[in-house]
Amino acid sequence: MIPLLFANGCVTATPTSGDAICTGTRAARADHAAALADTQDERVLMTGARLVALIDAGCAK
Repeated sequence: MIPLLFANGCVTATPTSGDAICTGTRAARADHAAALADTQDERVLMTGARLVALIDAGCAK
């Protein structure tokens, strides 16, 4: 039992719900970033770009 506890502590590839969110939203984030590139609304551009950047940073590995 004790060796199993040590092995569990060393594993770093455990999937989390964040992984599912990052994978599941990858295409939607890319589509949104592309749409932001076409917008004429400065406020929409700034807030959307910030949101995409924050999510991308959280999903970076």
